[in-house]
Amino acid sequence: MSEKDIDTLVWRLKRRGDEISDDVVKSINSIAFRLLEQVRLGNKDNVFYMLLRCFKSNNEKFPNELIEAFKPENDRYFKTLIFSFLAPILGKKETEGGEE
Repeated sequence: MSEKDIDTLVWRLKRRGDEISDDVVKSINSIAFRLLEQVRLGNKDNVFYMLLRCFKSNNEKFPNELIEAFKPENDRYFKTLIFSFLAPILGKKETEGGEE
């Protein structure tokens, strides 16, 4: 994957992180420290499982953009891609009455 493609994927992951439901945000935030540590260590299998569990436990589809981040050809950019997805989620509060 070219660097331009990686830049596009980073942008798409950030956008997807902004768009996920409050239930998934809550699930991800509940495991945030363990998840961040697994990303830092480069444990792709654990990160995939943890994120997949957050989506499936809330009956939501796992985003295609995240699937792209876990592909072997993107190993070099794994941490950057996952952190791009998590950045808009971590610490985000659930919306009350449509406002944050």
